[in-house]
This record gives sequence, C-alpha cells and structure tokens, in this order.
Amino acid sequence: MADQVPPDEVDAEIREAGEELIARYGAEVENATTEKMIQVLDGGAMEEVLHWLKVRQYIRQSTGKGRYERRLSDKILGAVEQAIEQGRNQLARMLSGVYGEVKAEDDRARGERRK
Repeated sequence: MADQVPPDEVDAEIREAGEELIARYGAEVENATTEKMIQVLDGGAMEEVLHWLKVRQYIRQSTGKGRYERRLSDKILGAVEQAIEQGRNQLARMLSGVYGEVKAEDDRARGERRK
C-alpha cells in the first residue's frame, strides 16, 4: 500500500503524526504505533485504523526500516496490516486478538529470560 509512497508525497497530517511519534519514542516508535493501531482496531473505527496504518508505514519508510518479521507476533501484525489494506476488517479484528495473545506470551517469555 503506502510503503512505496515517497515521504514528500505523504499527506501532511500523516507526516506530522509520524514525525511527532519519532521524536517522542525514538527507536521504539514502530512498537508504539503498532499498539495504537491495534487499540484503535479493537474500537472498530476503520478510518482511524487506516490513519494509524498509514502513520506506521510512513514511519517505517522515513526511518529506512523494513518490516521486521522474525517473531510470530510480527508476522501476525503483518497479516493484520494486509487484511486492513484489503478491506477485510473482520479478519483484521480477529487477527488483532491473536496478536494480543501472542505478544503477551512473547513479553512473558522475554521477562523470564531476563531473570
């Protein structure tokens, strides 16, 4: 979708939101936008979900980072994005629930490894 749009052709509102989040969260910005996109998806407002998806894509493009899909949670998030891009809103909502469960398990396992 918008991953290929040059940053200077991105809507000003998307660009401003992306730049603000980059300044606020630094290296963790993509995680912050992921959480916001999933939170909004759970609320059901698809226009807002699309907005956050575009912000996330802008951030990924402007920071020069591609999608990170090593962990299962990242792969599920990629599937959520793809479902949203294809207008499969029900599937995206279902996958967002799965994402939440897998992410919680990833966080739990990461916490145990740090002990």
